[in-house]
Amino acid sequence: MPVDPQYIEQLILQEILGNISPEDSITLKKILISDPHAQAMWQTIHERLAGIDIPSLQEDLPNTLPAAQIIAVARRRKRRKIMMTTTTSVAVILLLITVVYKILLPAFQPVSPAHIPLYALKTVVLQLPDGEIVHLGSGQQQLKAGGRTFREVDGKLSWSGGGTESQLATIIIPPGKDYIVQLSDGTAVTLNAATRMEFPLTFNGNRAIRINGEAYLQVARQDGIPFSVQLPNSTVQVLGTSFNVNTYDHTREQVLLESGAVKVVTRDGTLQLTPGEAAEYQPGTRPLAMAIDTAAALSWKHGYYSFTATPVKTVSKTIERNYRIRVILDSDITANRTLTTRLEKAEPLPELLRRLRKIDNIHYQFENGDSVLHLLYRP
Repeated sequence: MPVDPQYIEQLILQEILGNISPEDSITLKKILISDPHAQAMWQTIHERLAGIDIPSLQEDLPNTLPAAQIIAVARRRKRRKIMMTTTTSVAVILLLITVVYKILLPAFQPVSPAHIPLYALKTVVLQLPDGEIVHLGSGQQQLKAGGRTFREVDGKLSWSGGGTESQLATIIIPPGKDYIVQLSDGTAVTLNAATRMEFPLTFNGNRAIRINGEAYLQVARQDGIPFSVQLPNSTVQVLGTSFNVNTYDHTREQVLLESGAVKVVTRDGTLQLTPGEAAEYQPGTRPLAMAIDTAAALSWKHGYYSFTATPVKTVSKTIERNYRIRVILDSDITANRTLTTRLEKAEPLPELLRRLRKIDNIHYQFENGDSVLHLLYRP
């Protein structure tokens, strides 16, 4: 059975960082023996991290990050060390580090599909324009960075201070979490699990952000200054309104309008929505408007997910995002079974699995400890 390259990558990183479990160590060795691509990946990552002070590097990293980002941090460490031994001026050293950092890791990058079902950050992470990483979700804190004061109170982030529109930050919400960001114009964005948002710390005329995942927005109205949300394949244009965007399925995007008016702009056509309508868009086809159960679609904002005759393959994606676990459906029959139920975000996974078995004879089995979940329908 093919193994997810991201899974292999994280096992290799855990081995290098020294925090791999005995079970995962055995799994990695078996994969390396049988998979030439995994062997090549192991060799590449080890070569790129050669000579790096791993314990020191690990202290500055979030819980888990993609290998590319860890390697980027490691490279910056290497360059920094070289500069420290060849330069005597501290001011010049700091300037050079800043320039190299911004070249290696630009502050603004296109939104890429969020892949977090198995290995993900365990805390909400904010990456500031200069690359500094701040862990959020601790309840209440205040910090100063880049001439701004950031405040976090009860799962909501806001800030004050100067800046320009070119200063872009990124916030990443891990599985099992949600979080609220109040933008500089007063717009409130509630971000669901496994979601990424890129946004300017200060709006200067044009108000535009990027979202990949799911989010509910309450846009502050500013006459003459429109607000836009860039999704991977489309753009939502608004003046002042409340709406939801969902891009979890990378082949399909959904924009749900709760109040006000929005325009969905795609390369295949433009669609104006009225409250209670949703736009469904698949690249290559015109966006379609349809009536939708707004309460059910927005239930995630109230601590639960509502499913009505929903295929198990769709429900399984929500389980992945809510419990930070990889779900494998062991048959097409299982994937196409439909469920009508409610999933509380705080419900322990074992309780949910017992309910699924009782509701529709969907049995389960764990693999690799509790990091992979198999579901199988048995009549």
